[in-house]
Amino acid sequence: MRIFKYSFALFIMLFCLKGKSQHVASTYAIYGVGELSNNALAHNQAMGGLGTGMPHRFNINLKNSAWLTNNQFSSFNIGLQGEDRTFKSELESGSKKTGSIKNMVFFVPLLNGKWGSAISLLPFSSADYQLAGSAEIANAIPLENTNNTFIGSGGLSQFAWSNGYRIFKSTSIGFNFMYVFGAIDRKIQSSLAADSSSIGYYTQLSNNETYKSVLFSISMAQKITFNKKNEMNFGLTYQYSGQLKGLKNSSLSRYLENNFTQVGSPIPVSSEESISFDLPKKLSFGISYGLIDKYRIGLDINLANWTSNEYNNTSIQNTQEFILGGEITPDNRNVTRYLMRVTYRFGFNYCKLPYLVQNNSIDEFGINFGASFPVAGLSTLDLAIKFGERGTIENGLINESFTQIVLGLTINEKWFIKRKYN
Repeated sequence: MRIFKYSFALFIMLFCLKGKSQHVASTYAIYGVGELSNNALAHNQAMGGLGTGMPHRFNINLKNSAWLTNNQFSSFNIGLQGEDRTFKSELESGSKKTGSIKNMVFFVPLLNGKWGSAISLLPFSSADYQLAGSAEIANAIPLENTNNTFIGSGGLSQFAWSNGYRIFKSTSIGFNFMYVFGAIDRKIQSSLAADSSSIGYYTQLSNNETYKSVLFSISMAQKITFNKKNEMNFGLTYQYSGQLKGLKNSSLSRYLENNFTQVGSPIPVSSEESISFDLPKKLSFGISYGLIDKYRIGLDINLANWTSNEYNNTSIQNTQEFILGGEITPDNRNVTRYLMRVTYRFGFNYCKLPYLVQNNSIDEFGINFGASFPVAGLSTLDLAIKFGERGTIENGLINESFTQIVLGLTINEKWFIKRKYN
């Protein structure tokens, strides 16, 4: 029965490989390959995305695969995400709600806890946006006196094989192989404002971008125990720079503005064109301290080297992210008071995003909290809520405020136990 259940979960993951990743509606997704995601599952997200130096026995940690040696149970995790985002500029405002499957992860401990292995399907980026702007944004059609609307949809996903291996009693290493794939559709709609021959018409430049690439990262984890109860943990991850390679097809179409009827056939702007996007080197350092099965507080520092990258006429800068968070479980052995066995989490994060728009840096702040609720033995229902804000309305930019809710379910079971009796 157990094998059937997990085999079915694996089948669902493989089936969903054909799906598109689209779960964040940010106007800044117009740049690059969209809004880049992280590997934070619900329990990590409740602490602001903390995880590089934070091990856990009952929740899978994909922020640092070296910690997979800490998990003793075969696990399946599925996460759902919903978001409500509000946009403001100096001239107008709007909002959009989105929702999707955030992740699916299947984990198995191997070699008596020395080796832990997981396969996962996660979002890599999402490009879900619609905004008006000047012809300088996103390679707009170079016509004067035009009103331009920029529309993007789709995104990239990553299918990953993550492994952690214990080399010493308190030291582990990890490595990830990631296959990134997906497609992004971009449209630029332009209406002529002062051309009598084109009154009632608009043109649409359509770009379809498809990407396929393989990425690799390594990690390590170190645990120090004091008095058999207190722990200090250190984690380090490094993702090698890589290049997303793909193909782009472009076409130009003409439509009636009053009923959106296409006039004539699309005109190919270019044949299949090779494209690429350089990904940065990423370095993450994490540290945590706490009392085993009681409380833990931690700090993550994430750095990415975007130097010399440029996309859509927008410069890309190096990024820094700082995360402070923690968790507390009042009494995980209290069988009479359920709320004492709940793990409560909180976190704060600040991030300097890679976009340098009109020489202005875009920053993001977030306040996070959540909890893991025990269900059916050692399984948990995980909740994370984030209140965030990025950007500004000054200098013609866009301010975004958003609320994200992530709901995850982790099913834990012990496999391969040798029976002592029949």
